[in-house]
Amino acid sequence: MAMERLPIEHPTRISAIVLTTALLLGLHVLLAVVVRPFITPLLWSMVLAIATWPLYVRARSLVPHRPLVAAISLSLVLGAVLLAIAIPLPLELAGELHQLGSNLSGLNIETTLLSLHQVPVLGPMLTEQLTALLHDEQGLRSLLASHQAELVRFATQAARGVIDTVSVTIMALAGCCILYLHGEAVIAEATAIMRRLGSQRSEYLVGYIGATVRGAAYSVIATAIAQGTLAGIGYSIAGAPLPLLLALCTMVLSLIPFGAPFLYVPISAYLIFGSGLPWYHGVGLLVWGIVVVSTVDNFLRSVLISQATQVSPVLVFIGVVGGVLSFGLLGVFIGPAIIGIATTLWRDFAEGA
Repeated sequence: MAMERLPIEHPTRISAIVLTTALLLGLHVLLAVVVRPFITPLLWSMVLAIATWPLYVRARSLVPHRPLVAAISLSLVLGAVLLAIAIPLPLELAGELHQLGSNLSGLNIETTLLSLHQVPVLGPMLTEQLTALLHDEQGLRSLLASHQAELVRFATQAARGVIDTVSVTIMALAGCCILYLHGEAVIAEATAIMRRLGSQRSEYLVGYIGATVRGAAYSVIATAIAQGTLAGIGYSIAGAPLPLLLALCTMVLSLIPFGAPFLYVPISAYLIFGSGLPWYHGVGLLVWGIVVVSTVDNFLRSVLISQATQVSPVLVFIGVVGGVLSFGLLGVFIGPAIIGIATTLWRDFAEGA
């Protein structure tokens, strides 16, 4: 009895499916390669557009028949604000640091060592090590030579970072202007796609993303103002030079998560080792910065975003820290949004079950 041969069903159809799948995968890979350089500016443009959307709506109402004028005007205003933050204060701070360097160049080493020796617990040990290093010319020279290449590399990377930041800012502002003009259509399309994928709460999720990003943006500004104010109080009490300027610089650095210590820690070191003031001025500023200024960064930001997203502050804190570690400054906005959406979907599935 001859074995019956199994029929091969639709070989042409199977080949077409395989070929179509391969073409779609290749298209997605090529799309990822093309879009990759613009992902960061695109995400920043989305954050800026969502955070300032109420301002754009108000500006558009002033010129109802000219939305392009409103979009370009608001984008230029955002650019001016970013430039006002990014350029004058660092330049002024650089001038003050240059003056500080000049003061340090004429510093009395013996007075510095005496002030350092008065610091409890660690003072005598640090004084001994620093004294040995200063009196060992060969050791000091080798220390400077070993770090010279690293300093040059750091300066090169800093210059490249400034150029990259300016480029990303320009592209983000251009993308923000485009989103002002077409944002409502994009939201409608995103809602329709989510509805086709089976989401019964597509409108809610889209609005939720906007509320999360907007709440994160407002929390960043409020936290920066609070940290700058508290740091300014600490600078004034500790006797730091130009406390108002240092407070403004701290406010700018506080826009970056965990950015404030990059200023109050060096100022504390200067007060301890180079100002001639008693050691407890610098130590007190350092304790004030760690206990008060940095705590505001962790607490206030989480509370404000939690109120905007109705998510636990603990989960918001995890989202902010994890987002920053994964995406940098963008993670402040992306991390809480991801945590909030995941929590919402989890609750929906749990209630549906």
